[in-house]
Amino acid sequence: MRVAFLVRRVSLVAVLSATCPVLAEAQANDAALTPPATSESDTVDEPCDKHGISTVVRCVFHDLGQFTRGRSRVVLGAGASLTLVSLLLDDRIAQAWRDDDQDGAVDLAEHLGEGGLHSGIPAAVYLIAKATDQTEAAELSVTLIRAHVVSSVVTRSLKLLPRPRPYQHAATPTKGSFPSGHTSATFATATVLQRRWGWRAGVPAFTMATYVAASRLQNLHYLSDVVFGATIGIASGLSVDLPGLPGRVSPLVRPGAVGFSLDLSGSLKP
Repeated sequence: MRVAFLVRRVSLVAVLSATCPVLAEAQANDAALTPPATSESDTVDEPCDKHGISTVVRCVFHDLGQFTRGRSRVVLGAGASLTLVSLLLDDRIAQAWRDDDQDGAVDLAEHLGEGGLHSGIPAAVYLIAKATDQTEAAELSVTLIRAHVVSSVVTRSLKLLPRPRPYQHAATPTKGSFPSGHTSATFATATVLQRRWGWRAGVPAFTMATYVAASRLQNLHYLSDVVFGATIGIASGLSVDLPGLPGRVSPLVRPGAVGFSLDLSGSLKP
């Protein structure tokens, strides 16, 4: 039972982790053929294009507004579609991943996905960066915190929906199963890091996020909870401004495929 479970987990992690590099490769292959599209979220109103710590509170409504616009809106549409499809698999996946003896890997992922960790570390880095005059590190820390504010507000609001977890008969008030908060937190962090440093940071960050997401399927969440949690995280990471490093959505037309490509990479400079 344990061996089969581990095989399923490793397989799921491998498949989901491979998704993001495929998007980047498609964008690279088609960039010369498709002009970049300009989205509403590429233009950020003053003063929320600044990155002082005050913007975390001052720009919360601005950032929440960007969550449903431009690139984030495309991600939400695609993620909502995948979530609807995953609803058909919820019970089957929950049964297959059920394990009465929760292992240490799940416990580790529990800590890695804590929202407080993903806001607390950037806050600590911000204080150190300001004290040592490291402007770029301070600005990135503020961006991460802003992304997690958006992710937390959206996630906590949806958790008011009374959906019980796989092990419950009735949902706990304000702590519904949908969506996965651990998943949204880790994917928000991964998206911001990938936008800032490209896939050199994105691959390990999204791998960790996928590991956390996969672990939530063991007794704790349904597949649709995890899929939409990842959607919220990515959309939140795209909703906050990262100066000089905009992502873009471009049409994708190639033999046998029609759709869109999503470039999150921004700059590849070190």
